Amino acid sequence: MPSHNQGTVDPPKTQRGLGKASSEDLRSSFASSPLFNGLTPEDIRKKYQEEVLDGVINDGGHTFGTFNPNYEDAPSMKDVETGAAGKPASAFSPNPSSPGEGSTNPEDQPAAPEGFGETPSATPFAGVGSQLDPQASSQVISKQTLGSYGLGKSSN
Repeated sequence: MPSHNQGTVDPPKTQRGLGKASSEDLRSSFASSPLFNGLTPEDIRKKYQEEVLDGVINDGGHTFGTFNPNYEDAPSMKDVETGAAGKPASAFSPNPSSPGEGSTNPEDQPAAPEGFGETPSATPFAGVGSQLDPQASSQVISKQTLGSYGLGKSSN
């Protein structure tokens, strides 16, 4: 299936008035925007691929610090630690056991019943869904590029 290139918008130049913004005011307010610095649509796609899809995003410590959208450190379901003391029953289910009479401390929680939640529910629609390990899917997703997406087709 062929990929799709999203068109870009070339807004009309406007003067300030009722219901209209001033194009020049917007340009001066957002002077560093790629829309106003002479980049072509292809330049913008290339910059997005390099800085967002392939790069590491750094919010300067505002919320998350750094974030790698390539999911290089995605977990594997087989590595999820399970058991007592507040740990999940499995990679697919929380532990349903109560910590016991008079306690709300997760450290007092026993292990889940044997076999509880070890088999994920089937995915209701097309695709592998819960059956696919995040680590495996992330390795495939991280190699995607703009323009490689096919409508209705997964990368797996």
